[in-house]
Amino acid sequence: MNNNIFLNKAMAFMATALFLLGAPQALFAGIGDKIISIGPRATYSDPKDATEGQWFAGAQARLHISPGVALEGSIDYRRNDYANQTSIKTYPLQASILAYLMPGASWSPYLLGGGGWYYTEVDGPNNYTNTTYRFGLHAGAGLEFMLTAYLSLDGSYRYVWLQDVTGNANTNSNFQDSGSMTTIALNFLF
Repeated sequence: MNNNIFLNKAMAFMATALFLLGAPQALFAGIGDKIISIGPRATYSDPKDATEGQWFAGAQARLHISPGVALEGSIDYRRNDYANQTSIKTYPLQASILAYLMPGASWSPYLLGGGGWYYTEVDGPNNYTNTTYRFGLHAGAGLEFMLTAYLSLDGSYRYVWLQDVTGNANTNSNFQDSGSMTTIALNFLF
């Protein structure tokens, strides 16, 4: 038990020390100062006809072509359950352009828009399975904060327009897969 308390305190001390060592650099580091960023992200997906929204994992990479404009590529995984025992697994591969409203600042809101390719696997009642590839557009906004000169945190909201998904060809059931997507990402900048 004492080892766990010591380990927790040591980890908290190290995390605080690393943050404080990088915090002065973050005051002078701005959005768009580095060219490339890459990192993991958590994605909350809530399609219109899904039983409920859920959190999933993903990753994103950004290429800053100027301090105020970046190109983003991302891949996520999501699985949503729908009425009638239908499960839809989707692997969104998105490309977005980001326009930072305060480039060079230590925090900046941004607008985003783009398209995506959605590999989709449908499992429905009566052993129905189907695999489709869909294209969809998205638009939204976000906010990025510099934590250190080499680390940032961002969150975004985007609305995704997608074709309906056929849940079972025999019953002619379709599900609206368009909906909102919220992301939180930790970016390592180079």
